[in-house]
Amino acid sequence: MRVTATLIVRDEERFLDDCLQSIQPLVDEIVVVDTGSRDATPAIARAHGARLHDFTWCDDFSAARNFALDQASGDWILYIDADERLRPLDRATVQRELSMPGLRAATVRFHPQTGYTAYRELRLFRRHPEIRFEGAMHETIVPSLNRLTGGCGKAIGASTLTIDHLGYDGGTVRKHTRDLGLLQRQIAATPDRTYLWWHLGSIERERGDPAAAERAWRQGIKAARRSPIRLAEKTMCFAELARQCGIDGRNGEALALIAEARTLQGGNFLLDCLEARSLAATGLWEEALAIFERLANIDADALVDDFAYDRALFGAGALAEGGLCLFRLERYGDAAHWFGRAVACEPDNLSFRARFELAMARAEQLTQKHHRLDL
Repeated sequence: MRVTATLIVRDEERFLDDCLQSIQPLVDEIVVVDTGSRDATPAIARAHGARLHDFTWCDDFSAARNFALDQASGDWILYIDADERLRPLDRATVQRELSMPGLRAATVRFHPQTGYTAYRELRLFRRHPEIRFEGAMHETIVPSLNRLTGGCGKAIGASTLTIDHLGYDGGTVRKHTRDLGLLQRQIAATPDRTYLWWHLGSIERERGDPAAAERAWRQGIKAARRSPIRLAEKTMCFAELARQCGIDGRNGEALALIAEARTLQGGNFLLDCLEARSLAATGLWEEALAIFERLANIDADALVDDFAYDRALFGAGALAEGGLCLFRLERYGDAAHWFGRAVACEPDNLSFRARFELAMARAEQLTQKHHRLDL
């Protein structure tokens, strides 16, 4: 079984060398499609033995990706970007996972940004003339794969390959500027795809226009309500709008959005955290604490969910938020206990340590006050 890695690139000299080094032990062929680089990207690709092809950029990611598929000769395709890295894995494990009878595609464990948990991303599929990318932006093989398999769930497996995406670690403003026009055109073509509205809202937020971000997310919510299909992404605009409502003090609206999101798709851990924050803001401390306790007990290292989550939602982060609830209730001893657990998880976090010490001091003051009153 031969695996071909396909990449589309442009001016990626900063990232490409490390990417190709990470994939070489696990693939048999590398196809790099260059869309107009002016830096050392082509030379780096050649140095790694990649088959390099030029493609005239036409504002269509699917067109470029499908051109790359046309150059591939492997039995399986791994599509990956230059700013992504494969974690080391035994090649025999990959071969075994992809050799299951009837398998047409497989997910990988994908970390979209440093400090985030993994989610399942469809990055591996059999080379087949009917499996093609669709969409000028946020391109996907899912529609063609569903047509080919009739939606049979057994045709899609789950590999243990893990990809780390580094492209957002330095901020996303540059990418947003590049992507905005393409995104707006893709929304016009597929207005019911809620993920696109979520992305547009995220861009507007980073551009400093929260009102425009909220308008985009509300459009995404309307699209989610229209769709009869239960998709994980249907909750994304609800979550972002609920987060903004919480920031603005509109906690009642935030809680209503969270409740509706769960009826459309189900829950996710971000919704849980946002619910706990809004409950705490409205004085429902015990209900909030119960949620923070659940989040604190989740192992972010082992978590592979439908979404990627900021690791700060779990473990020490959740303990610190619960400790803050208890501090505001003037239950300083209990607050110190929660902050102490957070410090035990992250000993070098100075913020957690300062909160622990303050809660301990307040608890001691309260003990001394009660002692004086008893006298």
